[in-house]
Amino acid sequence: MDRPFLVPLRPLPRVHSVVRRNAEPSAPPSAPRRAAAAVGVAAAAAFVAEGALRRSARFAPSGPALWPPRLERQTLRRQLGPEIWGLEQVIAFFTVSANIRMTVVKLEDGKLWVNGPIAATDECLELLDELGEVAHLVVPGTAVEHQSALGDFARRYPKASVWVAPGVSAPCRVDGVLGTSEPPWRKQIDFQVFYVAPPETAGTYAETAFFHKKSQTLLLTDAVLQVPEQPPEILKSYGYEGAAGSVSQEQWYYKFLAFNFLEMRGTDKEDFQALARAKGVVSPILRFTLYPICQRQALEWVQRVAKWPFKTAVAGHLASPFPLTPKDFSSAFGFLSGQRSSWDPVDASQLRSLRKAAETLDGPQALQSDIWEPYR
Repeated sequence: MDRPFLVPLRPLPRVHSVVRRNAEPSAPPSAPRRAAAAVGVAAAAAFVAEGALRRSARFAPSGPALWPPRLERQTLRRQLGPEIWGLEQVIAFFTVSANIRMTVVKLEDGKLWVNGPIAATDECLELLDELGEVAHLVVPGTAVEHQSALGDFARRYPKASVWVAPGVSAPCRVDGVLGTSEPPWRKQIDFQVFYVAPPETAGTYAETAFFHKKSQTLLLTDAVLQVPEQPPEILKSYGYEGAAGSVSQEQWYYKFLAFNFLEMRGTDKEDFQALARAKGVVSPILRFTLYPICQRQALEWVQRVAKWPFKTAVAGHLASPFPLTPKDFSSAFGFLSGQRSSWDPVDASQLRSLRKAAETLDGPQALQSDIWEPYR
């Protein structure tokens, strides 16, 4: 049965927004281990509290989101490079939260290319409109969180062309599928599509890497990320579990490790810092639940992307921009060819939850992949 792979979640210029409500105390470091019932109560309280946020941060016109923050989201805009901006919001699952980023590029004609639309709040749309006229909307892959806002954006910008990765079911007119159609912006922004689907794999997954030629910037979604030592600024709008406030260092360690299904072993700081030291890292979720069943296809895509002369990368989550060369990009995927990667697990004890997830999603045969071999 065909099913999409669901990817859980992912010094710069001015920040435009402030959440206008009192910050509540952050939960103590022990909070991640509290009972599920307590988490549920806290999440419900946070859901109600969202009504206190500014009207410009509320969802419109499609109503509540599929995941928290459900009613309202603050948006921050930052310039990430020459003619490149990132608009960030929070995406969360109870205490586990991260930033999600929409990337905007101003093309040579002065119009905007928008990659991975995020929640279409009034605030988000105003910050986007300040940059210029939206001419192209792009959905880079099948991860739900990076495509769910397309319909709202298409209604807001009806003259914009719409381009989607293969495997995406768009709720609007589509002008072309990446990899099968030639978009008018390709001379400025090249792309390579990674796409797998049945019968080769049990599910459907796509991610498109883009290369902005003028700035020599690689534009990614989930493929390679850089882990920031400090929590992303936007997380203050959600706090630890839904109430605006700071996120402590220990809570950030937990959020990131839990988001990637890595085992809590009492060594959160050391495990986190091992990931943060990498110039770029492949999400453990993708490494151990997706790539074992499409290792060859993934390696071919990595080799194609590494032919571009990029120097910097912007991703759909965590830190951006960050220095990244073709060699660094290939190193992050070293596990695909039996080489050391920019990050490798210490031992199998870090992967107990990911092992169960891989068996559930892909069956026991996934564990026979070379990717799992060092950790069996």
